[in-house]
Amino acid sequence: MKCSFFIITFLGFCSRLFSQNTETATRPWSFYAQSNYGFIVPHQTSMQHLVQGHSYGIQLGAFRKASGKSFWHHAYNQPEQGVDFCFINTGNPSQLGQQYSVSYLLNLPLNRSESKLSARQLEKSRKHKHWLGLGIGMGYVTRIWNLETNHQAAVIGSHGNVALTLQYSTRLYQSKNSELRTGLRISHFSNGSYQLPNLGTNNASVFLRYSFNNKNVEMTSKPEIPVWKKYHVSVAALGGVKEITPPTGKKYGVGVLSILGEKRVSYKSSFGLGYDMLYNSSLQVLMNRKLDSPISSGHTIQHGILFSYTLHFNEFELKMQQGIYVHDQYKIDGRFYHRFGLRYLINEHLFVQLTLKTHFAKADYGELGVGWRM
Repeated sequence: MKCSFFIITFLGFCSRLFSQNTETATRPWSFYAQSNYGFIVPHQTSMQHLVQGHSYGIQLGAFRKASGKSFWHHAYNQPEQGVDFCFINTGNPSQLGQQYSVSYLLNLPLNRSESKLSARQLEKSRKHKHWLGLGIGMGYVTRIWNLETNHQAAVIGSHGNVALTLQYSTRLYQSKNSELRTGLRISHFSNGSYQLPNLGTNNASVFLRYSFNNKNVEMTSKPEIPVWKKYHVSVAALGGVKEITPPTGKKYGVGVLSILGEKRVSYKSSFGLGYDMLYNSSLQVLMNRKLDSPISSGHTIQHGILFSYTLHFNEFELKMQQGIYVHDQYKIDGRFYHRFGLRYLINEHLFVQLTLKTHFAKADYGELGVGWRM
């Protein structure tokens, strides 16, 4: 299994979300150009010497406003979906280089639904709109760590990476067909520890965006509210690969058996409590080095409990989970872990899942698998 496979699968999830939940009829495309200025965040002390100047970049993109054909368009107050092309000069071209990405970008309005507002509130809301943007895509980095030519930049070990975007934007000005926005954007590049080093980069910036052909689109009448079960229990089998130090070495397999019970509190949200049994074959090697004596693979099995929050988009689910190791014999990575990613429901019971497990800002490994929901 290669890093590119995870990237392609990520994009497959995104294209499925875009094609399944949008209507290709007469809704116009809007286009934008966006400039940003910021810096690479040195989230590890070993990165501080690499921040040698401010970063800057541009984004070009196209998006459509939701039509209202799917219920989630109304539940999320007419979000925007589109494609985002990004260029970032990191401010240290000799060691960190330039970064390029193409992503699926979803802008979720943060204003209250217009149907719940008075006439005065409605007028104010339309003038002062703001959005939360979530992006997932494929990234390319021009400069990576190399033992001979770039050994001081032990940040990213592969040209190909997963690119994640989080941004907040607010409207400054709107005319009949154009709009001006500003906001904050964080762009993250990482290969999920498939190839070391993999501290990843986080570029934080402020931006100014101009969009044109940006016309208001009236949504169709709201479909019937989907029927959902209040309680679910799901079982997932996930797997992946990772690399450990020293870089350019062997890839090690990982496996996870995850059981999750969830309570759906609304169309958009679910809360859950779960259990993970995790097997990471690289832990056996790390502990053999540390203890200078052989240990069995069974001793490296970890057990964890997790707290989960889910956002629902029809067949898609965005999972955000906080885990705690309740049994971890060697405690190499601390007590807490995190999981973030997507689940797609093929039918009422069967699903596929793509997630990233991390220890705070440090990626542990990518997970891909299938599961059954009851």
